[in-house]
Amino acid sequence: MNNLIAVTIGDINGIGLELLLKLFKNKKIKNFVLFSNIYLFKQYLKKNNIKIKLNIINTTAKNFEFKKNFLNIYNFKSSSFEDNTLKSIKISHKHCINNNFIGMVTLPIRKDLIINSVMKSFIGHTEYLQKLEKKKYSNMILYHKKIIISPLTTHIKLKSVSKKLTNKYLINQVSNLDKTLKKDLNIKNPKIIISGINPHAGENGKIGNEEEKIIKPIIKKLKRKNIIIEGPYSADSVLINANIKKYDCFLFIYHDQALIPFKFISKFSGVNFTGNLNVIRTSPDHGTAYNLKGSNNVSDISLKNCFYLINKIYKNRITYDKSKKITKSKLFNR
Repeated sequence: MNNLIAVTIGDINGIGLELLLKLFKNKKIKNFVLFSNIYLFKQYLKKNNIKIKLNIINTTAKNFEFKKNFLNIYNFKSSSFEDNTLKSIKISHKHCINNNFIGMVTLPIRKDLIINSVMKSFIGHTEYLQKLEKKKYSNMILYHKKIIISPLTTHIKLKSVSKKLTNKYLINQVSNLDKTLKKDLNIKNPKIIISGINPHAGENGKIGNEEEKIIKPIIKKLKRKNIIIEGPYSADSVLINANIKKYDCFLFIYHDQALIPFKFISKFSGVNFTGNLNVIRTSPDHGTAYNLKGSNNVSDISLKNCFYLINKIYKNRITYDKSKKITKSKLFNR
């Protein structure tokens, strides 16, 4: 196993690739391989007048020919920008599964372009990677220093959120989140706080009954599984300083409850990490931002932090697996 990280091309016309190349040229990131059709990538370089030394690493079937001080590219056949984006995710994920890379950074994409051109059923990175690994559940986890935020549901219609909150779904999502916090983020006894779905957490059933009928009974079941979780509390008052000091993870019911405060707090320096996958996958917490291309006011901190977090999680997983082996060994040797 090497310490290389796979990077997907994302939307080749978005801000992600521009930031990646700047970081590489300024020697702020290294030990990564960019997955892209080489012809389309060279077109991009020519169009943007970028001169950079390239190395295609998969020139032989057996070994990767990684070269230092070169931008290393994994080349594959592709028919369009959108096809290139999707294949980049799929092929890099496959190589991570085969232990050729310690994890993958996915650059921002335009989902609508993929849906319209190559895959009508595409929802997003999180769901697509979950499907590739044939997992029923995955967690969107937003990481920024010591603030960890996660939405229970991701890219679904707001009117569908309540229907998604079945007992089975909630128990699996929270249980997997608890395990991810322990295994990937090295939090031994994670303390989780969960919001309500309705304003003021339903005001004891006056505004809505999801908190009373669904969330509270599930919290009791989760506590019986030795998961430390409190709530549901009003979403607008969960992220106060006292709670930030007390809890390790802030669990919200739906996408915007989580993403709005996270982006405000992190100021686009946080990382989107997908929990409960075999592959370590991170992504910047910003979009393609066509309007900011060429600007000097764009922060590259989120992208840099993606690489940092992969290395951190990779080391944590090794430590976690070793501790589990030691525990099993002690049990067998009694």
